[in-house]
Amino acid sequence: MRASDAFPPLADLMDNPAFRFHLPELETFLVVLEEGQFSKAAERLCISQPTASSRVKKLESVLRVQLLVRTTRSVEPTEEGRLLQAAATEALSGLYDVLRQFRCRSEAARNRVIVAATPMIAATFLPQIIHSYCERFPDVSVQLRDMPYESVLKSVSDGAADLGVAAIDGEQDNLVFRALAEEPVVLIAPASHPITQVQKVTVEMLLPFRLILLARYGNLRQRLAQAFDERGAVFDAASAATLPTLLGMIDTGGFLTLMPRSLAESNARRNRTTLELADFHATRCYGSIVARKAVPTSAIKSFREHLHQEFETLMQGAGTAA
Repeated sequence: MRASDAFPPLADLMDNPAFRFHLPELETFLVVLEEGQFSKAAERLCISQPTASSRVKKLESVLRVQLLVRTTRSVEPTEEGRLLQAAATEALSGLYDVLRQFRCRSEAARNRVIVAATPMIAATFLPQIIHSYCERFPDVSVQLRDMPYESVLKSVSDGAADLGVAAIDGEQDNLVFRALAEEPVVLIAPASHPITQVQKVTVEMLLPFRLILLARYGNLRQRLAQAFDERGAVFDAASAATLPTLLGMIDTGGFLTLMPRSLAESNARRNRTTLELADFHATRCYGSIVARKAVPTSAIKSFREHLHQEFETLMQGAGTAA
């Protein structure tokens, strides 16, 4: 049997005058019985004694029964009062338990920050930044989720994450980007590649070789395509969805790539060489990302400020994400 079958529809109950009372009236009735006096009950509820008495009288009037026997010194329940006390105590106990759960969840949400970041940022900078933040604010829980670039944007946009950390490509109408740090893009070549023997590398020298870029580097791809076009060449670079795939293709010896300097440094190997391009200058800008319509809590605001204070300093001595 369903729970809804055991009770009449709520509309039917509300049409019955016997059910037209308010929760404060019922609560006052229970407190009066617990305290044994109207004066003590009123003090506990932070109301006046006449208000407490009026609430119970109204409850009796609506239910059309006498609930209390009043004496000069104490208050005792009638038989009907005892029945209502038992049922109401059980019902309100369950209700208050649920309300306490709601309050705890609300408080936890106010003191929680969910951060979505691309994998390398999540692995390099954010652990230290989160650690230093939590030392200052031990009551705030910061949850870090590493995920692909597109998932970072989606998580922030749909509210699954409070804050994103990535280098954003292109305009995002529903997101607000605030720059953390900017760094130059460099050329990465296999150590055995002939271009590594050149002292001054130019875009012209790249034309005969195969290039590969991370798929999300849309702006960089456009800049390179324009540079190739100015030199009468077609830019036809391959794409890699992930950094490990990109580096694997470089290590085969047949490809060149471009990436942010700190990313190149954090993935430096003896079989890879980092080079500057003399006539091509591009940068990647990393930043924090929030949803445009989001209303941040004080915890989110304070963590974002801490992130901006610490990020650039850490970036100067370590690698970052793509």
